[in-house]
Amino acid sequence: MAAGRILRLDAEQWATVQEQAREGGGGTAVGTALAEHQKAPVRATLVATSGDRGSTARLTLVDGRVLLVLQAIAERDGETVIAPGAELRFVQPENLWAALQAALPPIAALRAPASAVGAPVTDPASAADADGDGDDTAATDSPTSADPTKPRPSADQAWPATALDHEEANLQVIVEAWPTPERPTTVWARLWSVVDGKLLDVRRRGGAITPTQRPAGSVAAELQWALVGAIDAVREVSTELSSES
Repeated sequence: MAAGRILRLDAEQWATVQEQAREGGGGTAVGTALAEHQKAPVRATLVATSGDRGSTARLTLVDGRVLLVLQAIAERDGETVIAPGAELRFVQPENLWAALQAALPPIAALRAPASAVGAPVTDPASAADADGDGDDTAATDSPTSADPTKPRPSADQAWPATALDHEEANLQVIVEAWPTPERPTTVWARLWSVVDGKLLDVRRRGGAITPTQRPAGSVAAELQWALVGAIDAVREVSTELSSES
């Protein structure tokens, strides 16, 4: 099944599983899996909003196995409120995008698969910055964390927004490589917006917001590219550490 195994937990169950994970698993399969993924070498977080509703998806990759932790979020007085409970999805990498679509607003431009782009993505950062002006967008722009037991955005953070007029939805993404607990490396961070059904890659250049229209499927294609980059970064550091020992 494309979505993989799905486990829906209410607030009490989610709190119990998190406590089990902090204790190394607590003797349960789900707690053990969550504990293992807390130390995942490849991590990503997606924060998607549309209107005053949205969701977070925290993705971790361990030995070819993917765990997604999905939670609903809502806007309340300009701040982000996370709904209690969580949905856990255990999927294979080849089915990742199909499983992630549940965390995205039902907008074709965001949910389109990578195949919709029509050409392989080799270096999305260069493609988006073809004008050579430079990109000031940094990983710190995204209020996210890929620790499966520490949801982001937190309840005291402002509601994610791009400041674009007539925005239908936006999506913040950050992908990280953690070769060792002491050596995290941010691989890729991006802010996407949908206006009038069009997908926009939103960057900051010289302090100004610069949206660039991109083809549907770019979100999936560039996420795939970034995850491969994170895996390569982990392997590179692991090789360096092995040669030093």
